[in-house]
Amino acid sequence: MRTFAVIAAVGLSLTLAACSKPTQDKAGEDLKAMGSDAAAAAKDVANAPAAKALGSDIKQGASEAAAKTKDVADKAGEEIKEGAKAAGDKTDAALNKAKDDAQKK
Repeated sequence: MRTFAVIAAVGLSLTLAACSKPTQDKAGEDLKAMGSDAAAAAKDVANAPAAKALGSDIKQGASEAAAKTKDVADKAGEEIKEGAKAAGDKTDAALNKAKDDAQKK
């Protein structure tokens, strides 16, 4: 939208350079009105119930995603703890067996 407005303004400026003073004044007024209309339209879109609902949906989605991420991270953390404990238990058992085997010899 901004790109179109900039292109239109540049085109209008180039056109104004080749026009008479009354034509330039009229074109300038038209350009100001176009800018005002575009600003009003943007404000209308921002204040539209659908836009506000979209913002609310985005917030809710982000909140749900954060909750899911936390759940997954918590589960992963628990699995890592359990895996580390199991590995530690196996290591202890292997060390104890090695110690017992060494004492029997």
